[in-house]
Amino acid sequence: MPLKILAHPVDDKRKASVQSTTIQLATGATANSADTIDIRGFANFTVAFETTMTVAVAVHVSADDTTYIPLHSPGVSGAAVSLAAGAFAYDVPELAGCHYVRFQAAATGGSGSTSNVTMKIMGKV
Repeated sequence: MPLKILAHPVDDKRKASVQSTTIQLATGATANSADTIDIRGFANFTVAFETTMTVAVAVHVSADDTTYIPLHSPGVSGAAVSLAAGAFAYDVPELAGCHYVRFQAAATGGSGSTSNVTMKIMGKV
């Protein structure tokens, strides 16, 4: 899986850094994003999709870019962070302090069809 780095802007630290990745939505199965994104050094994040999502998207994080686990909200027992269907932009403050992130589209039912959705993650310094 390709690794993308969400790098600090060199000219002005007040600016945000934006990275794009693509999720393949496969009906009848779950599908990980095409990329893993290195998000170290950023304090807050916004995730935006080109279009309104039709399925929920799970957020998975890793400390070593090998073992990924679902991201959970602090203080909410058993509640994994999910970007709900029906919207196109989300603030995800739970990503602060994580090293690597990738996204997983939920199953949509049926079989045989796939579609790609482009998303952008903006790291805020």
